[in-house]
Amino acid sequence: MDGFSELARVGELFEAINLPVTDVPAHFAIAIPKDALLQMPAAPRAAMPETGRLASGRGLSIDDCRASCLGEAAELFSCCSWGDEPLITATVDEIGSAAIPPESLNGFSPDQIVARVAWNRENAGFDWRPPIRDVSAALNWLRVEDAFGGHGAFIPADFAFIGRKTAGEEGAVAIGDSSGCAAGASANAAKLAAILELVERDATGRWWYGRRQRRMIDPSCLSGIEPLVDWLCDRERRTRLFDISSDIDVPVIAAASAEPDGKDVAIGFAAGKSLQSAATAALTEMLQMEISLGASRALGDKAGAWSRWREKASMTTPPLNMAPIQHVAPSHPTVERDLSDVLDALAHRGIDLWFAEMTRAEIGIPVFRAVSTLLCHYKPRFGRARLLAPDARDLSFDTSSPEDQPLLLI
Repeated sequence: MDGFSELARVGELFEAINLPVTDVPAHFAIAIPKDALLQMPAAPRAAMPETGRLASGRGLSIDDCRASCLGEAAELFSCCSWGDEPLITATVDEIGSAAIPPESLNGFSPDQIVARVAWNRENAGFDWRPPIRDVSAALNWLRVEDAFGGHGAFIPADFAFIGRKTAGEEGAVAIGDSSGCAAGASANAAKLAAILELVERDATGRWWYGRRQRRMIDPSCLSGIEPLVDWLCDRERRTRLFDISSDIDVPVIAAASAEPDGKDVAIGFAAGKSLQSAATAALTEMLQMEISLGASRALGDKAGAWSRWREKASMTTPPLNMAPIQHVAPSHPTVERDLSDVLDALAHRGIDLWFAEMTRAEIGIPVFRAVSTLLCHYKPRFGRARLLAPDARDLSFDTSSPEDQPLLLI
């Protein structure tokens, strides 16, 4: 997020605290609410750091890092429920064809719902599967706009708002997360960022659970980030860049690093307006995960999901091990895509898309959530037809037992 006046307003509400790093040519920060925000009576508790939700940012410069951090903080607080949202209460039948049922958004397969009790017992802190819904029960709904100019629709408030429901809460039909949420200096900038996140999560899920062999990108092909590339090449940890772009014409990159023995894998993902911006963002997200890995090593067995990740994931885990070919010349055009370009790419593939405006006057910058019933999630949600569908970009893929893949901690 950029825009001086917008950042100035958000900076009055949050303190961006730089994280200490050694010689990494990148910057990382976390955002802590200031008194001006804490004193707002309706400020959502679900967004407070004590709940485990903490906005963070990263960038190759201090200014970019601060903008990223403050933007994520604005996104988080804006996408939580403040209690005054313009909701309607109705059954699916009462709303009719304008209702997008929670099942269509959650993306779980029938088998996953059948196995929900055992899954939730082990993984409710990572993802939660709701019970079969009582179709006669009334739900709270939020209106959304069709991204392509069609009729508006309604999505369940449980899905729309982060922290509105908690895992296991009676009557919950979804647990809102941050996928598809973004802040921006303008409405169009926020919408574009929200779509790019959905496209990133879709490509990530398809790549990871389909174990899709993809070409690697030689980092030396990337311009403008030579200090970062040189630093990555000179250290002991090995780094790989994968082009995991899907059938949607938007570049998506996965960056993975590990120790020389292939252990302690850190991974980052990003979709971008260009391959260059996607690769840069994926690399900085990967480096941010390395910080978390360092903390998990110190905690040992008490690190929970991080311990399981370190145990199960290595550079021999498909698709991380499937990279025999260096793709030196990036296949994507160098021009940057704008909102209309990305919408055209989605429309070309028949992808549905809606926007929910999440902007809060208290925060002061545009925030949107983008939702789709067709795009995939990075979490193991196997109800999407495109999740394991063939892709012409795949060198190979393996759709057997996707549930055996380690849970991605991103």
